Amino acid sequence: MAEVNRLNRLPLYLQLKEVIIEKIDNGEWLPGDKIPTEESLQKQFDISRITVRQAITDLVVSGSLTRMQGKGTFVAEPKLENIRPELTSFTHEMSENHLVGSLVLDCSNVMASERLRRKFDLPPNSEVMKLERIRLVDGLPIGVNKVFLNTSITPQAHLSKYDFSSHSLYAALALEGVELSEAEETVEASLADDLQASLLNIPVGAPILLLTRLTKLKDGRTYEYAEMVFRADKYKYTIKLNLKS
Repeated sequence: MAEVNRLNRLPLYLQLKEVIIEKIDNGEWLPGDKIPTEESLQKQFDISRITVRQAITDLVVSGSLTRMQGKGTFVAEPKLENIRPELTSFTHEMSENHLVGSLVLDCSNVMASERLRRKFDLPPNSEVMKLERIRLVDGLPIGVNKVFLNTSITPQAHLSKYDFSSHSLYAALALEGVELSEAEETVEASLADDLQASLLNIPVGAPILLLTRLTKLKDGRTYEYAEMVFRADKYKYTIKLNLKS
């Protein structure tokens, strides 16, 4: 069992973090439970108030705990988990257990930047479809997704008829006969800038996950480039790996 020990070379605030995390992991403290006050923890473990505050602040930032003004600090609800065995839409990933929706910020045809032209192998003055949405789970803003589609190679797809505030983009593409194949996705840690913080209702500098995805059609042509930002306090990313013999 984790404990705070002054003979341990690990800083005291990190030891306290381990104690709190263990209490959450073993079910002693459940989601929604109020944890002891800073003063109580200070007396219980015979450590300074600053040490207690640092441990709790770190756990609030990481999403394990949440503070409620005037009420105290509570065990946070488990993060939304995205498990990646295959290419699926955000709506499909989350809708089984949650109410999923979107706030559409932009849905239009735009001139492709030089970077997008390189990714899609397009000539100058080419247009692509841009779809930018705030992704909502149970009414809470979880992420901001910006997607560019190389629609010039799928003239049969009429995407303008879909309401992407409630409709899955990948489901719409499937209905329009667009067959996606493999994707390459990159995940990075970052801190929210002014715009991201405003859209996600989080403080500037809060931890976020940055995902970029490049998706191809079955014929090998690049069709989708996506930039996705998710709140690190509410969302985690899991990849299943199989041992290759």
